[in-house]
Amino acid sequence: MIYLAAFVLALAGTALITPLSILLAKKYDVMDYPQARKVHRQPLPRWGGIGIFGGCALTVGLLLLFSPGFRGLLAFKDHELFKQLTGIAVGGTLVFFLGLVDDKISVRAVTKLLTQIIAAYIVMDFGVRMTGLSLPFGGRYYPFPLLLGQFLTVFWIIGFMNTINLADGLDGMAAGIVAIASGTFFVVALLQNNTAILVLSKQLTLAAILAAMLSGACLGFLLFNFNPAKVFMGDSGALFLGFMLAVICVVGTLKSTAVMAVFIPITVVALPILDVALALFRRMRKGMGLMTPDKEHIHHHLLRYGWTHREVVLLIYVVTLILSIGAIVLTVVKGVV
Repeated sequence: MIYLAAFVLALAGTALITPLSILLAKKYDVMDYPQARKVHRQPLPRWGGIGIFGGCALTVGLLLLFSPGFRGLLAFKDHELFKQLTGIAVGGTLVFFLGLVDDKISVRAVTKLLTQIIAAYIVMDFGVRMTGLSLPFGGRYYPFPLLLGQFLTVFWIIGFMNTINLADGLDGMAAGIVAIASGTFFVVALLQNNTAILVLSKQLTLAAILAAMLSGACLGFLLFNFNPAKVFMGDSGALFLGFMLAVICVVGTLKSTAVMAVFIPITVVALPILDVALALFRRMRKGMGLMTPDKEHIHHHLLRYGWTHREVVLLIYVVTLILSIGAIVLTVVKGVV
């Protein structure tokens, strides 16, 4: 089955490439050194995103070479899905390299934001975008004006990238959240894929493959990132994971067009979204820069209350899993297709 192949290949590929990322980080001194706001006590490599990105790239390459089913899917309707996958690959590569550079020399916030906007516009240019929605009552479809659709797509992608980046505060936290979230998106895509609309069915199939791949890559990375971590994913990994989560939603879940579909991915990552919202509000109230780091996140408070590192991360896993189950139930009950 293609879904299992995507999952296993990404897991194995990431597990094999991550040790190389550790060596590269040490060679080029891309290390995360202990600071007052951080919880680790020794320098650790922060180019782990190379392993995640490499595992995903290897998976897509092998599926293209050896899976006739995957090639047939991408050839559907004049290679429309191949075009979308190309845009995802180009945009994902751009944010990955942005993260690599930022992990090494610290890129200015404005430059990071502009690069993220460019990546979002790249995928939109290749056909990955929000086009409209249907309200719960009446079933009438409301297409978005071009500018509104572009704004919502850019906001969605940038929001996911920065949410996952800011959630990367403890060993294994971001990778675990994304593993659970992408696994949930995989289940949601399969549940929705009972439609007679062939185009939507193909979109959901591609979304499910990408979700299985992303979940496998995160689990492969957790072999080295769960407490006590041997490597951090850095911005290269966090931005890439956030980007992929966002585009998987746009390719699959949000293609159902029902307004309730918007709440499914938001429900899954509700905890990191809440943490980010509280952080932004807190920094605005104190007159701090919005991207200025601090030690007031939810996990920092739990550590001060006496929770251990692993207990905090496992609690966040449990909360994310509960929210994910809620999203799956929402899919079944509401019938978003």
